[in-house]
Amino acid sequence: MNLRHLLIALCCIAQAHAQEESTRSLTLDARLLNLPVCNGAPKQLVKLEVGGKEVREFEIEFTSEKKPDFYVFLDVTAWKGQAALLRGPAAVVAGIESGDEIKTSVPVYAEQWRPQFHFTSMRGRLNDPNGLLHYDGEHHLFYQLHPYGVKSGSKSWGHAVSRDFLHWEELPIAIHAEEEGMMFSGSGVVDWKNTTGFQTGKEPPLVLIYTATGPPRDQRLAFSNDRGRTWTKYAGNPVLPEVAHNNRDPKVFWHELTQLWVMILHCTEKGKKLPPIDPKDPTRKSGEFVFFTSPDLKQWKREGSVIGFAECPDLFPMKIEGTEKTKWIVHGGLGEYFVGDFDGRNFTRTSDLLHGPYGSAYYAGQNYSDMRDGRIVQQGWAKMGDNFFPGMPFAQMMNIPCEITLRNTGRGPRLVWQPVREIEALRAKHHAIAASVVNAQSDPLREVQTPFFDLHAVIDVGTATEITLDLRGTPFVIDVKKQKLTSGKASMPMPIREGRLDLRLLSDHSLIEIFTDKGFKFGAFQHMPNAKARIAPKLTASGGEAKIVSLDVHELKSVWPISKKN
Repeated sequence: MNLRHLLIALCCIAQAHAQEESTRSLTLDARLLNLPVCNGAPKQLVKLEVGGKEVREFEIEFTSEKKPDFYVFLDVTAWKGQAALLRGPAAVVAGIESGDEIKTSVPVYAEQWRPQFHFTSMRGRLNDPNGLLHYDGEHHLFYQLHPYGVKSGSKSWGHAVSRDFLHWEELPIAIHAEEEGMMFSGSGVVDWKNTTGFQTGKEPPLVLIYTATGPPRDQRLAFSNDRGRTWTKYAGNPVLPEVAHNNRDPKVFWHELTQLWVMILHCTEKGKKLPPIDPKDPTRKSGEFVFFTSPDLKQWKREGSVIGFAECPDLFPMKIEGTEKTKWIVHGGLGEYFVGDFDGRNFTRTSDLLHGPYGSAYYAGQNYSDMRDGRIVQQGWAKMGDNFFPGMPFAQMMNIPCEITLRNTGRGPRLVWQPVREIEALRAKHHAIAASVVNAQSDPLREVQTPFFDLHAVIDVGTATEITLDLRGTPFVIDVKKQKLTSGKASMPMPIREGRLDLRLLSDHSLIEIFTDKGFKFGAFQHMPNAKARIAPKLTASGGEAKIVSLDVHELKSVWPISKKN
């Protein structure tokens, strides 16, 4: 055996040893267990036992051949001071460290590509917003979270709270993936009348309704009596056994007229043929949204249904602006929606399928329940590739929360989106750009030396055929004739009224959100960060000249406790 073969053999022996299951005893005398992650390495199964009972099971990417790329964490506060046992591959178990802080070379929230005014999780990969609710001054954001890596994996419910939709405090995971499977999407409510009987003190219980993947796949409850700081899974789960293949994503609300809880649930039954949801596109997949009613969130009766679209359904009433007339909105994961009427059991459409948010980075929007100020606030997942934050210990982000209203048009009522007004509190340095010509050589935004800003522009398109806003190397091109904005493969309408376009744009790392046509059009666009590209946005025109009517840019402050550099 030559030296090369010997080294290969020794390496294989070392790898095999590292993969052997090992146990490690320890006392949980700190808040966290820091878990090493090597991106792209094989997944390794690790278990934590306390008092002879398995309390957590998770997979992390790890290899002993390289240093960890970063650390994720497991909060063990619930068992502080107790003896515990770790089970897993020897190298993984040996590399787990106990501590009160997250192990990191860069402070949390100060990482190079951390978005500065959109929610991201401290660690791990997030997706759909779940259980959005308001209680006593706090907005509760729950979300799908794989806490042990930056690629899609086992789903639990992450949890954060805010008083302004912008500054978030991340709390411990609310409901963990356990023996009943992963914790898929769902909703949250305040049980003001204590219909569940969960209340133990003076305050009403907060209740989460979610899908457990099983199998079988069913709907379950968890509740809190301490303002959402700790959660208990209902002992009588499931409250709605599997009713159809892939039933999932329950959205629940209290229907005042019937004095019942209503659930809208995505149900796709094998072999059931459904008519196309969009007559203009018969290839578009349809799904059935089914309604259920309950007096107590525990016993459910099947009612009517509506042929739906995608997943993550929502159903909510809205008054048409300037009137006392109420209409109901049904929409799905893509944000497309119907306007109609709902009597507590059946939904009647009064519109065709209507387009929701445009672009490539909006999905699974859900409304916050129990808002006390009359606003309807919706938040989506800014869906993008997991590589959009290269080298970071987190992946994916949430869209900016939007206030939505219902406005009459000549074609019927339509939804309008605007970013929550609270974002104005983040405004810092103001750039008021004077009226000037925009052409191929123009550079009116050169003084804006930050990628974090809120821009409002009114531009007379003049003789220009294209107007381009380049943001850190990503062009956003407006075709004047087609009245369309395009970035990469994604696009949105860009109406030009009386020769002018009017748009508002929010810029953060990896995400651009655009509002135009008085809010009737909203688009969210992903863009890969480019460290070598210039920071200042560049506005140009081609094919002719345009003119700035007004252009205001407000730099935006970071919402995180540690601000970051560009």
